[in-house]
Amino acid sequence: MSTRLNNLRYFLFARVYDLALRRFYQPLVRQLVAAVNAQPGRRVLEVGVGTGISLPFYNAQRKHVTAIDCSAPMLQAAREKSAQFTTLPLDLQEASAEDYASRAADYEQIVFCSVLSVVQEPAQLLQAYYEALRPGGRLYLLNHFTPAHGPLRLADRLLTPIGKILGFRNYFPLSALTAGLQHPEITTLKPGYWSIVQITKPRPLA
Repeated sequence: MSTRLNNLRYFLFARVYDLALRRFYQPLVRQLVAAVNAQPGRRVLEVGVGTGISLPFYNAQRKHVTAIDCSAPMLQAAREKSAQFTTLPLDLQEASAEDYASRAADYEQIVFCSVLSVVQEPAQLLQAYYEALRPGGRLYLLNHFTPAHGPLRLADRLLTPIGKILGFRNYFPLSALTAGLQHPEITTLKPGYWSIVQITKPRPLA
């Protein structure tokens, strides 16, 4: 799933993206950003901001948000949306997820909303961010995760060919995604098929 191919999909879907996801997805995003707002540290990186669904929920007094996306149409929609709440310190940049992995140490919290299941090498990308993250920093993931057992696991496997056509991974276990991380502190903030997961990089022992 190349960045160029995803750009084409996002160009086609940008106009209906908000309407399609608002009812189901927005409450999850609100819950995720509330968890970010509750943490100390001002600098936030959101990877794959899309049309900016998350932006109204950040605390403008507590956070400075850098938000990136590889899709120019999506980013334009985010810019238009951000004009409605000018108090949030916000930097919108056109960039791929891979472009910012080496800059993870510049941020206290890094947010991925349904991004890792559409990039080329999700486990390697997450590992790159985790390794560059400063001790005490946190990664936040909002995504569907394939369960270890049950009908949803089977369904994800069966729907894999359709997912490839649409540009995302149906079969997406959290355990495989995080297997390469060194000593992560993983907390599930919202359990279920669509989960919110916090990954903290531990501080070295004194």
